[in-house]
Amino acid sequence: MQTYTWKRGDFTVTTDPSGIDLKKAAALIARQDWCCKDRPLDLTVKAIQNSETFFCLAGENREVVGFVRLITDYATAAYVTDVNIAPEYKGRGLSKFIFSCIMEHPVFCKLRRMLLCTPDAHGLYAKYDFKPVAHPEEFMERLIPYDEAYAHFEKNKNA
Repeated sequence: MQTYTWKRGDFTVTTDPSGIDLKKAAALIARQDWCCKDRPLDLTVKAIQNSETFFCLAGENREVVGFVRLITDYATAAYVTDVNIAPEYKGRGLSKFIFSCIMEHPVFCKLRRMLLCTPDAHGLYAKYDFKPVAHPEEFMERLIPYDEAYAHFEKNKNA
């Protein structure tokens, strides 16, 4: 898949994972994200590797200061997850920068459906045309408790 890169001042957003320390990126989200409570670092690295990830990098040294993962078929739908910015970089508009890049991406700008879950950032996502689910009665989920899902990963990660 082709990679894309956008620049704004000292920050870069890229879909190119080459040269990025994925363990450091995974550690970033483990520090703060509501949906990653106690998620094993290796599981987050695997998730990043198997997703289209938009990395936000700072400065010439390309320090990962945030990222957003999209789980997608690249044709009809994507699930947006693991939206995060390092605490010391919050308030600089980086989430907006990443979402602007997602919406400019030639594949993702025209997907029929994008979904996400958020406990508190509805206002941010509304700026990118996200709305409450139109027909919630049509949606279902299968939800395994964190500890059970993570224990299964740890047991089977080398399989």
